Amino acid sequence: MVVSSERPPNQLPPPRYDGGASAWIRENLFSSFFNGVLTIVSGMLILIAAWFCMSWALLGGADWTVIATVGGGFFIGQYNTELACPGQNCFWRPQAGLILVTVLLGMAWGLSGAVGKKIALSVAIVSAALAFLPYSFERMGMDVRILLFANLPAVFVGWALVRYTSLLTVQRVVIFGIIVFLLILVLLRGIPGVPGMQPVSVVNWGGLMLNLLLAVAGIVLSLPIGIALALGRRSNLPVVKLLCVVFIEIFRGVPLITLLFMSQVLVPLAFPEDFPQNSVFRAAIIITLFSSAYMAENIRGGLQALSRGQVEAARALGLAGWQTTLLIELPQAIRNVIPAIVGQFIALFKDTSLVYIIGMLDVVEIGRAFIQGNPEYLGNARELFIFLSIIFWIFTYSMSYVSGRIEERLGVGRR
Repeated sequence: MVVSSERPPNQLPPPRYDGGASAWIRENLFSSFFNGVLTIVSGMLILIAAWFCMSWALLGGADWTVIATVGGGFFIGQYNTELACPGQNCFWRPQAGLILVTVLLGMAWGLSGAVGKKIALSVAIVSAALAFLPYSFERMGMDVRILLFANLPAVFVGWALVRYTSLLTVQRVVIFGIIVFLLILVLLRGIPGVPGMQPVSVVNWGGLMLNLLLAVAGIVLSLPIGIALALGRRSNLPVVKLLCVVFIEIFRGVPLITLLFMSQVLVPLAFPEDFPQNSVFRAAIIITLFSSAYMAENIRGGLQALSRGQVEAARALGLAGWQTTLLIELPQAIRNVIPAIVGQFIALFKDTSLVYIIGMLDVVEIGRAFIQGNPEYLGNARELFIFLSIIFWIFTYSMSYVSGRIEERLGVGRR
């Protein structure tokens, strides 16, 4: 009998490094004389660069007072100003929305385990740490710090609701997430005639709050729209296929900045004259459609990578075409293109900073406008934009980290 030495196709390869960190260092950093020299030189350059950066940032070279001066404006823009909310303290409304998000993340922690735990606790801790930023208590009231600190118990409330009750399932948590998003919009917009809920015009929405609202709306809506466009482009119906191809190619061929300019004219034409519209609504539509076109091509690439044998096997089993697509092809296609999908979500979040061209004060525009309006801080522009880049990096790295853990759990690229 001949014994084959080949590994079965479904068996994962054994770990490469069994000798711990020292074996990994020898194998990867000092495997040859040239690699050893390159490692030492690179390490020295990195240490020198890190020393100069840390010296500038922490030992007196940088002046971070501009960050403290802008304070909460980075996160809510002009939302709580006297012009936006005259005679009232509206700062509690974004904070209440943040608490709802923290509760939702606590529920996700209870359902997902380790990954959800890290994200939920990180958001709760960072939100509570924002209480140490300087605020004008004459305008915002002393309850601002209480509401920010409340994010810590809120995350455990969400976790306990999932772990100690049987009423919350994945589907119900998703529905609760949609309700939370709608409640946040109501809180931010206000309700006429309700005490403490004076309407605040969307013109005064800004800061990181605006970036996150546009990003969440675009991410949630662009995925199903992109899937529909990808399936439509593969359709055997000529009219459906042509419409999807035209839509995808137009939105992929025009810069987002141009589309945002055009949104001021084109979006109102698609709705009745008495339909309520605003700049946030128009920007959300354009960002969603723009991202959907790219998402459609990502999904289509995943569908084309599948073997035709699976489709033929499904037909042999008597499955209908829609069953083959929804139950066999689409789940595998989405799984295979998770890196591309998350990359598109990251690009969408960063693209929300372009809404400044239609007069919206996102977190980057808040910083730029503050520097231009306060000449005494012109020398601190470097510190301000480094702080803004760190904010974007935190969110994009978090999305990338979650994507990596999902890929690891699903075995993307391994089977």
